[in-house]
Amino acid sequence: MDKSIELPPPWYWTDIGLTVQLESEISKTHILYGRTTKTLARRQDNDDVLFLVDNEKFAVVHLTWVLKRLSDDQWPTTQFFDNWDDLYNKRILKDKEEFE
Repeated sequence: MDKSIELPPPWYWTDIGLTVQLESEISKTHILYGRTTKTLARRQDNDDVLFLVDNEKFAVVHLTWVLKRLSDDQWPTTQFFDNWDDLYNKRILKDKEEFE
């Protein structure tokens, strides 16, 4: 993953950390609970955020922006990718096609 490479719309790199928002939403049974996350990118047209998880995997999370911890561990929805190529080809390029 090279942040000097431009992401295709609707994705863009961001330095705005959304880990606090993520942690405020997830329940203790959510797949990301207790894991180390770092914000990498966002979609410009919805609330999807790309996180690096435990410095090894990628997760696209659809934040809900509720003001309380969610009790359902299915929210916020989370999709994992094992590596950058998988994420880029199966999610970022797919989102680009749908966005155009």
